[in-house]
Amino acid sequence: MFENLQKELDDLEARGLRRICRQVEAVEGARIRMDGRWLLHFSSNGYLGLARHPAVVAAAEEAAARYGTGSGSARLIGGNLPPHEELERELARFKQAEDCLLFSTGYMASLGIITALTGPEDLVVGDRLNHASLIDACRLSGAALRVYPHSDADRLEEVLKERRGRYRRAMVVTEGVFSMDGDLPPLPRIAEITRRHDAWLLVDDAHGTGVFGEQGRGSLEHFGMETKEILQMGTLSKALGSQGGYLAGPRAAVELLRNRARSFIYTTAPAPACSAAALAALQVVRREPDLRRRLWENVRRWTSGLEGLGWDLISKTSPIVPVRVGGNRETMALAKALEEAGLYAPAIRPPTVPEGSARIRTSLTSLHTAGDLEEALGAFKKCLQTS
Repeated sequence: MFENLQKELDDLEARGLRRICRQVEAVEGARIRMDGRWLLHFSSNGYLGLARHPAVVAAAEEAAARYGTGSGSARLIGGNLPPHEELERELARFKQAEDCLLFSTGYMASLGIITALTGPEDLVVGDRLNHASLIDACRLSGAALRVYPHSDADRLEEVLKERRGRYRRAMVVTEGVFSMDGDLPPLPRIAEITRRHDAWLLVDDAHGTGVFGEQGRGSLEHFGMETKEILQMGTLSKALGSQGGYLAGPRAAVELLRNRARSFIYTTAPAPACSAAALAALQVVRREPDLRRRLWENVRRWTSGLEGLGWDLISKTSPIVPVRVGGNRETMALAKALEEAGLYAPAIRPPTVPEGSARIRTSLTSLHTAGDLEEALGAFKKCLQTS
């Protein structure tokens, strides 16, 4: 019965696409221990290092001691605890939105939001490079789905002109910072187009929150945009160092999700320690802007250093700095060579990225020191000289 599955696994192996989970044995600053070796960690989305910040850890410990390690129930049944409601209020304020709803993960937020707000009578238009969770949610919604080329606002407008009038509702879905390319879409133009064509705009700001904008509010603040009518979703597992997802937006939309989002209604509430940790992380983001300053200094040093060595960077506008390689096997070989040189930055291959665009995805954090960056650039230089 399972022979065909093994053949599929063998095929993935032959094409350089088989994946495995590597065990991280310990974490210390910007280094991780794997297979008994300490390596420089250049694959973390914890851009501000808050998962190990003393105030964030203490908040998680206090919440676990007070409320237990699990919520025990869905929030509409009996698992609605003070940390959940406090975090929702603070996220709404932080995102300058009327209301906010927590989900257990960012993936569940994507599924709940899009499937609850759109259906077979509606149109959903998404960027070609949107995250898999957004793509899955659009498909599951039953809405008519159209895809526009990456960050191509002109094509987005053409799609809406051609099709908007046929549907009850329309939703445009984009990431605020694209997770595999590290670039930002032209959000002001996209917002203007959606307003003109009476469409909703959903921005997944998982990789922008805490990082972009003077106050760290994300990609909308970075562009100086009005947030009132925009649906802002994201995760708590990147810069905020915890776990969970959320939607911040107009009160009516959030209230409808409380009543219709299946991934909110039919799942146990987030662990209280996770929500308390994210709440503490928001406070750290507000009172310690130096974390963002150090992060952006690292981004500038890193991108300048890689370009100086001659590496082809897909983008250099965020802490996500992908190094273009192309072939799957070549990318795997480079990742292995970098690890042998002391740097952990795994290969990213299809279907996560388009065919022929495999890359080494490096990501910077505020925990990286100048010495770490020099050591990591040395690893890339060594691999370039031996390739």
